[in-house]
Amino acid sequence: MNIAILLAGGSGQRLGMELPKQFVKVLGKPFIVYALEIYQKSKWIDAIEVVCVPEYIEYVWELVNKYSLDKVQWIIPGGDSCQASTTNGIFSLDGKLSDEDMITVNMSTSVFVDDDILEDSLNTANKYGNAFACMQCIYNCAETFDGISSKTIHFKETHKTLNMPWTASFGKLNKLYREAYEKNIEMNSSSYMPTLFLAMGETLYLSKDTSLNKLHVTTPEDLEICTAILEHRERNL
Repeated sequence: MNIAILLAGGSGQRLGMELPKQFVKVLGKPFIVYALEIYQKSKWIDAIEVVCVPEYIEYVWELVNKYSLDKVQWIIPGGDSCQASTTNGIFSLDGKLSDEDMITVNMSTSVFVDDDILEDSLNTANKYGNAFACMQCIYNCAETFDGISSKTIHFKETHKTLNMPWTASFGKLNKLYREAYEKNIEMNSSSYMPTLFLAMGETLYLSKDTSLNKLHVTTPEDLEICTAILEHRERNL
């Protein structure tokens, strides 16, 4: 079984909204519904868990019923960071899944993941043990520690940009996250699944990504771009 964990614990402060960004309406529909519908329609996903801002759990269940999102099986409280929400999502599935079941993690503000990306992520994780979406860098990167100067350039030819989804078996994730949680390894606000994997001695295996999938709603400009794309798609259905 393949389970999508959708992280919906963000506050939307950088977006400047009064409500969390995943619940902002675009074309009359909350943003999170666009994300949920991707996994609802995907032939690669069997069930969905939403890790949500606690105050909005009841509202998400209302959306699930309104939009007939019957793959959503669990809605649980998120934490105070992406890593905390990821941890909650994994731990809450203990006793509900087998070790062989596959987990793919993404954000509720990412609405352009497609079945090709999901298929390649799951295939890569089944073959190598994990998968982290990425694509070739299109620009050289300057390494900086003070934000205003650099003495090191990382050339685009040898670097890739990491993105989501992140995919691995439930057994691997449950084991790694429980050990990391007990030892307080990569459990801070700047930690993510890729940094935890590396800290635990794992190799990251890279799966397909697209420029469109790299769009996540974080800033007002992101929202404008995503809205324009969704409007264009709706007009051309």
